[in-house]
Amino acid sequence: MNDTKPYLFQVNLKGMIELLSEHIYSAPNVFVREILQNGVDAITAKKSIDECFDGEIKIFVKEKRESILIFEDNGIGLTEEEIHQFLSVIGQSSKRGDLAEKDFIGKFGIGLLSCFVVSNEIVVETRSLFREKGIRWRGKADGTYTLEEISEEIPHGTRVLLHPKNEWRLLFDKNEVRKNVLHFGSALPVKISMIHENVVEDLVGGTPCWLDPKSSKKELLDYGKQTFNILFLDAFQLRSKAGEIEGIGFVMPHKVQFTGTRDHKVYLKRMFLCEQAGNLFPEWASFVKCVLNTDSLKPTASRESLMENDELKAAKKELNNNFKDYLKYLTVTDNKTLETIVQTHHLYIKALATEDTELLKLFIDFIPFETNKGTMSFESIRTYSEEVGYTPSLDDFRQIRRIAGSQGKTVINAAYSFETDLIKKIKVVFPEVQIEQITPQEILAEFGEVEANERYNKFEQRANIVLKSQYCTAKIKSFEPVDTPVIYVANDEALNNKNIQNLSKAGNPFASTLQNFIKKAEESTPTLCFNKDNQLVDDLTTLEDDQLFEAVINVLYVQALMLGNYPVNKREMTVFNNAIYQLLIMGMNNFSQMLEI
Repeated sequence: MNDTKPYLFQVNLKGMIELLSEHIYSAPNVFVREILQNGVDAITAKKSIDECFDGEIKIFVKEKRESILIFEDNGIGLTEEEIHQFLSVIGQSSKRGDLAEKDFIGKFGIGLLSCFVVSNEIVVETRSLFREKGIRWRGKADGTYTLEEISEEIPHGTRVLLHPKNEWRLLFDKNEVRKNVLHFGSALPVKISMIHENVVEDLVGGTPCWLDPKSSKKELLDYGKQTFNILFLDAFQLRSKAGEIEGIGFVMPHKVQFTGTRDHKVYLKRMFLCEQAGNLFPEWASFVKCVLNTDSLKPTASRESLMENDELKAAKKELNNNFKDYLKYLTVTDNKTLETIVQTHHLYIKALATEDTELLKLFIDFIPFETNKGTMSFESIRTYSEEVGYTPSLDDFRQIRRIAGSQGKTVINAAYSFETDLIKKIKVVFPEVQIEQITPQEILAEFGEVEANERYNKFEQRANIVLKSQYCTAKIKSFEPVDTPVIYVANDEALNNKNIQNLSKAGNPFASTLQNFIKKAEESTPTLCFNKDNQLVDDLTTLEDDQLFEAVINVLYVQALMLGNYPVNKREMTVFNNAIYQLLIMGMNNFSQMLEI
């Protein structure tokens, strides 16, 4: 078949409405936004002709007998030709030319269809600025429409009349109308009022404080509290030539999670657009709530998010520079606020500083780290510590924090997200800062050696026999603090070997295979290091009672695990309980003997 005659696509209006309500628009109340948007665009078009013109939108809410909602603007209006062209052709926008690109909110030409989501009929009464007579357009959800001339004289502008579907009658309630108008249009540059039972209520008018450069810090923080119900730490200006952006960033007063949604308020030409625009906001926006308006970034068809393009990427870069400039300003004017921000949001700050050398240089002295001497700023660490080390493993940090402190070392716990990478970057950016990775084995190697003699050799041999079943090696050395009798030292490899051996002992069916993964090197075996200078250990080296010796060694072993925050398995807990029981029995026997004497 070679039929080359062109055919037109047929549009199923009912299917189109379902597409709008279920897939394009996230909620049925967007019809309020779309009608407000058309009204503002009509006013903008008229203002381009008369600069002194004051636009206004009136919303009439009638709830008695039958509900009806009327949106009325005093804008430029539509001619009959424009009605046929723009109201009745899906996807055809009435916005044309340079003015459309620069000043109009709408673009896609499907906004009015959103009214069919909540109403079976749309009535538009309009009179063009360039015509003497008005026109009434009546569109129905079945895809038909009628057009008639209005005999009586009506003012220039447009009225949209809607009757609700039963299931959406609530949206036509005056309180719901007020809420939705303020939600979408609170920043619009036109006066918007609601009339209900002859009572006029002004809803919108003037410039919101977050767009007013004369607003005080207190006014901004008050607005932030009212809008987000949060008492923010601080507020700072957001401006970007790319995207023609103006707004405010509000710093959160408490820690926030890395995961979860980030709610902001993004306006397009002062009409509310969306609460989430992850492609626009830099990473720091996770702990900053933003309210901003863009005059030139492009929305998606639903007008509920922003299109990804080169202008948006440039805007994102400028917003990032806003944040840096704000922090630089604080370093000069308000160190107290800066310290509070860093203390509260240090995890995010560390993540940002890891990727951004400029931020690292800006923040380095304020960034807090967990150390064996408590939480310290990096300025304090490098000022008051001669030897600084860090451990990328939390288990390693727990093992050495007390011992290292007694040796005068400052050890940073770099086991948290980003911290190891951050420290590595600090070493590159600040080569004068001496900070090295440290392991428990290195601390163990620095313990004082004990002169070999029969007494200590015999002690180690006896202790090794007791600890053999725990896959642990005994060593006796001299270290501080003296009141610490033992320390359990094991790197990840040693702990892995221990776990494999425990699984084998428990009869794991893969035991024979797992044995192949055990490393035989000495550093691959956990070590229980006994402190020669501790009184209890000194007494143990001369203790002849094998049963008592074994019980005390087992108690010290499990105690060392607990102090090092290592997991204690069921078998080790049983050994510990048995040892305690033996010590109690022996103590009771000795007490009985004393009574007999």
